[in-house]
Amino acid sequence: MSSNSPAVSNPCPRASDQEGWLGFTLRSAATALLVGGYYWVREPLGRSVGGWYSRATGVTLDAATPRIVSVVLLLAVLVAVWRRVVLRDPRFHAPLLVTTILAVGDAAFNILENHPAPPWLVAATGGVVLEYSPTFVAIVVTMFAEIVLGRFFWGKWPHLASAYVSGISVGILIKSSQLWPFVLCGLISIASKYVLRIGNRHLWNPSNFGVTMMLLLAPAHVASLSVQAGNNGWAVVIIWLLGGLIMYRLGRFHIPLAFTAAFIPLAFLRSYMTGHAWQTEIAPITSPMFQLYIFFMITDPKTTTRTWRRQVLVAVLVAAMETFCRLAFKDIHSLYHALFVIGPATNLIEIYADRRAARAATQV
Repeated sequence: MSSNSPAVSNPCPRASDQEGWLGFTLRSAATALLVGGYYWVREPLGRSVGGWYSRATGVTLDAATPRIVSVVLLLAVLVAVWRRVVLRDPRFHAPLLVTTILAVGDAAFNILENHPAPPWLVAATGGVVLEYSPTFVAIVVTMFAEIVLGRFFWGKWPHLASAYVSGISVGILIKSSQLWPFVLCGLISIASKYVLRIGNRHLWNPSNFGVTMMLLLAPAHVASLSVQAGNNGWAVVIIWLLGGLIMYRLGRFHIPLAFTAAFIPLAFLRSYMTGHAWQTEIAPITSPMFQLYIFFMITDPKTTTRTWRRQVLVAVLVAAMETFCRLAFKDIHSLYHALFVIGPATNLIEIYADRRAARAATQV
């Protein structure tokens, strides 16, 4: 999802001006300690819990289950730490959901990549840091780009919730052994919000535009997160429940619901026409990539049509275009390409129709 309003003057995620920097600093410090502690104990704790469970029941526990349970507990504690901020400002609901997808998806499916740290970083940390995650680099890049471009175009400090969502989306969806694709994709995504727009509306979802451009311009260096199904049901249930709840609170649950309702019967059509098992065609709905797509890309308030009926229609059209791309071109990136085509096309039609209606009203 995206939120880019020139009216926002405070880039810092805090509940109110009265709370000030002290509350934000304390919450950030507590978050860093909790997250650092989680990653410090995650693997040994998982092995200990798995060993205890096997000895007690005689059944081997899925290695991902202890990680999922621990990360859900961590997220619950972090929500408690940031509850005032999250409850008072709906713009933080999307960052909460995308963080859940990142954390639970990594715990269940290991979707985060780690790159070897450069020699200077190893030396600077005394050998403590040997790897780093390009996802966190993408988050920093998108937030920095949002600050610079927001200040340049609007003369005010933009809210950074949207940039945070874009950074995580880029970090999850882009796969590369090099760092520069993550950086460039993040920059393209944020820049598209300010350049490719009409009035206060973006034509493309930023992450969809950035990932699609990288897949087009640098296919030798960039791949995308697969729509391969996950094999841990708890992760899927957690993400779908939280995603559905947040979308419902934001009044946008009908969009992912309409897309999924169209995607499932179309999966049977694809199965019939290709000879693939219908389970194979439906299985992508359990993947982290699919969940990012339906909860963020197609529900972005700045890049969706305005009315409930139009939003449902567009979601169905995107699902139909995705099936067409897959069947006609054997397109492995059909989800990205479907939204890349349908999203701006329907936005332009609506913008033209609204302006024409407005002109007609003034002439009466």
